[in-house]
Amino acid sequence: MTQTRQQRIESVRIMVEYNWMYLRHLYASVCERLGESGIEAMKAGFRQHGRYRGESIRNSAKGCATPRGAAAFLQCWDTAELLLASRGECLQPTRDGDRVIVQLERIPGREYFADKGDATVLQLYWRELLTGIAAGYDEALSIQTEHLDAGADKTWELELTFNGLPSSQTPVDTQDKFSDPVTAIDISRRTAGVFSGLCMHTTQALMQRFGGTGEEAARTALYNFGAERAVGMREQAERDGRTLDFNSWFDIISERDPNSSAWVFRGDTHISAGVFQVTCTYCPMAEVWTEFGPDGLALGYVYDMEVHRGLVEAFNPEGVVAWEKVKTRGDRVCNFRFSIPSLVTDDDPPWARGLRNT
Repeated sequence: MTQTRQQRIESVRIMVEYNWMYLRHLYASVCERLGESGIEAMKAGFRQHGRYRGESIRNSAKGCATPRGAAAFLQCWDTAELLLASRGECLQPTRDGDRVIVQLERIPGREYFADKGDATVLQLYWRELLTGIAAGYDEALSIQTEHLDAGADKTWELELTFNGLPSSQTPVDTQDKFSDPVTAIDISRRTAGVFSGLCMHTTQALMQRFGGTGEEAARTALYNFGAERAVGMREQAERDGRTLDFNSWFDIISERDPNSSAWVFRGDTHISAGVFQVTCTYCPMAEVWTEFGPDGLALGYVYDMEVHRGLVEAFNPEGVVAWEKVKTRGDRVCNFRFSIPSLVTDDDPPWARGLRNT
């Protein structure tokens, strides 16, 4: 079925919210376990992630086809968080001499934190991320911003200048990136991939600084991120009078989460009260982890374990998370095999029937 522009926007909105959910739980875990030194390591992870994003924008096909500059940088921005914080979900930069200015209706993420209390991590994130992005794209790029502590109802301005070659006269771009379905899918996939990079870089920074203790803090944040999503799903199921099984879990996650164009599934799907069995052939998150070789895949596997456990166990504590194959262990596909042993029946696959209590 053909999606409308608004449906495309809504399909990516939840993925952008994943960033803010994760930041909230990361900050809480780091503060509790690692204190100020942990916050410094987390900030280093934000900067490294920003550098990766800047380099990716610079190295993209569009980035290579366009002379570098402030307006060109914005044309190549490949994720949805700035778009969703803009009037009409469309960036509308203006030029003021050598400066390119982007006026957003709010700081991306501030709306999520409006009822969550302390938003310090959001301020840290944007400050360090933008520093890393500018350095990764080109040392001649400068990104200035103010009022990172503004409320959810306050506008936010980014000021970009480029002091390199005279390419700053690139026309400012007001393209509606959600009007075209292919462009919208690309943005959806890249938004998911960039989020996986954020998790990877912060986990890596904590492990480099604190070893196993840093890994524990990162795992806690990832698990709690998955659990926050699952708790909302469980509460919705209970309000609707649904059973806490995989039929309900799948229906609700399908309602809440992005459309399947961001991921590709095929083959041996089996969903019942006690079993969730699917095969994922394309994952934008694994695509990013793969860029970093074995180390990236290993960090992606930490994500797979903790987030999926949180997603299942916080919905139904009896849930069991397993897989036959998974991309983060080097397989070409992810064969997810989730179960609730007490709800497995003779109509379910043999692997699940073998898990039943006898």
